[in-house]
Amino acid sequence: MMERQFPRKSAAGSPLRFLSPCLVLTGMLLSVPLRALSGAYAPDYYGIDGSNGLVNLADVLGAQSFYNAGIYGQKTVSWVVDAQLVGTNLFPAEKFTNVAYTYASSDALTAPGDHATWCAGLLGGYVPPGYYLNTGTAPGTTLGSAALATSLNADGSFDISTNSLSAYTYAASHGDVLSTSVGDASDNAGVGILSGLLDAAAWANPRTAMVAAAGNSGPAVGGLGTIGGPASGYNGISVGALDAPPGYGEVASFSSAGPLQTAWYDGTNTHFYGNGTATRAGVSLLAPGAGIVMPDTMTVSGDSVFLSYYKIAGTSFATPLVAGGAALLDSTAKTSFDPAVAAAATESVVIKAVLMNSADKLPGWDNGQRIVNGVITTVQALDYAMGAGRMNLNEAFSQYTTSAAVTTTPGISYSGFTTDVQKTGWAYGTALLGGSNSYHLLDQLFGGQQMAVTLCWMRSRTWSADVADFLDKAQAELDLLVYRMVPGGRELIAESASPVGTTQELDFTVPVNGSYFIDVRYATNLFDLTGTYQSQDYGLAWSVAVVPEPATAALFALGLLLLAVRTGRRTGNSSGSPEKATQDTTFP
Repeated sequence: MMERQFPRKSAAGSPLRFLSPCLVLTGMLLSVPLRALSGAYAPDYYGIDGSNGLVNLADVLGAQSFYNAGIYGQKTVSWVVDAQLVGTNLFPAEKFTNVAYTYASSDALTAPGDHATWCAGLLGGYVPPGYYLNTGTAPGTTLGSAALATSLNADGSFDISTNSLSAYTYAASHGDVLSTSVGDASDNAGVGILSGLLDAAAWANPRTAMVAAAGNSGPAVGGLGTIGGPASGYNGISVGALDAPPGYGEVASFSSAGPLQTAWYDGTNTHFYGNGTATRAGVSLLAPGAGIVMPDTMTVSGDSVFLSYYKIAGTSFATPLVAGGAALLDSTAKTSFDPAVAAAATESVVIKAVLMNSADKLPGWDNGQRIVNGVITTVQALDYAMGAGRMNLNEAFSQYTTSAAVTTTPGISYSGFTTDVQKTGWAYGTALLGGSNSYHLLDQLFGGQQMAVTLCWMRSRTWSADVADFLDKAQAELDLLVYRMVPGGRELIAESASPVGTTQELDFTVPVNGSYFIDVRYATNLFDLTGTYQSQDYGLAWSVAVVPEPATAALFALGLLLLAVRTGRRTGNSSGSPEKATQDTTFP
């Protein structure tokens, strides 16, 4: 392994300056009637297609599966950490009633901000019936709001003090989900203050799902990805944006992408893997990030409604949609699962694995899978722009509620096992250095079925509030392997062995009929500054479909495995400046 060392300036001191929230705004007039809302929990944030038709984002996301099961995010707390606080009365057309908690250090701004308010609304805002758009993705969650900024600058950036950074640690320790859409665009290696802090908070609070915006800097430039911190870190869910509503089938042109450098910080120096080459996929998931309508003011006169609104775009707003999906999964576990299973199901590595494994592979998705010595192999794991693909909450609900294999709970942790599982489900387990765990699919698989498997774990990072800095401790390298039983042993069919990230993923067509196994192997550490790191918890999710996904390029077997090469597609549009529009609309 090759690495370089670079001196690192101390993070102590105040203020620290970070880039403005990921934000693109445009204005547009609605030209179709809006319908009045009534009753509790009727999610109704809209995207707008090219002909100005309306589409319910809850339907695009697939959230109806949760709502039909009575799951709206109840029993969860979801925090929005932003430059400013969420304003419950900032926009008269939507008066939030479920913002129950706020946090701001003594020097942080407490004035409400548009950006924070929109993010909270999309995640889980709930407004009483009678308002224009009254709910977010997880309207049953309890919202918390934490402010980071100590001052705002004319160029749109903001200052953060070492004191105000406590917004992240407070929110992480008091919630089930943390959503943040601010960032440091210069941190493409995940070793900046925000990346280190959020990763350390995730490590210290493993049942709090961390979701961060990838940024709006567009595709990679000169072979180096554009994702900034904290999304460029290792332990959260990094979210890119989709364009082209209502189907949202394209990566937005502004959405940041990988590949990223892999590095770690020992308290003095930053070490870069592979002499600083960029090979790590930085995006985890995609969600709608363009054409989203957020209401401002609404005046009712008889049957007419005068509506003033914002149409917003950016990875900032894709992020709370994914955070809302995480809250729905967490809520499902706490509402419906056996307590012993729920404890494992709410681990953030499990929620991350399920959301990623159930995602749709859009045209052009390419994680670098190739045939190497007859084995489907990837050392990239994810697509550089799409990550695991477009979030699909219908599929996430199905995978999450089908089956579970829990081998790691308080007092129970073992490795080196073989356990039988259903052909769709998730697992929470522990891998020991030098060993592997095997999951045997009970049902025989058939050639032509599509198999997806995702493995997620964390880097060990700690945060010191005294010096406002973090330390990297260790990162396990886990590999994901799929075997088929053959006479006298097992045959390796597919392998994801990225040496740099904390996610492995495979998505391929089952080549031949047979009995299959999924293995999680812990062969080595990327680095170990403790000298004693040898145990790693992980989340695993898998599914087997009857036929290949239409949008997914396939790997077929006709005597020999043949590879259908996949190429990435990174397109989309977003432009403009803040603008308001007013429309006189009659309710039907």
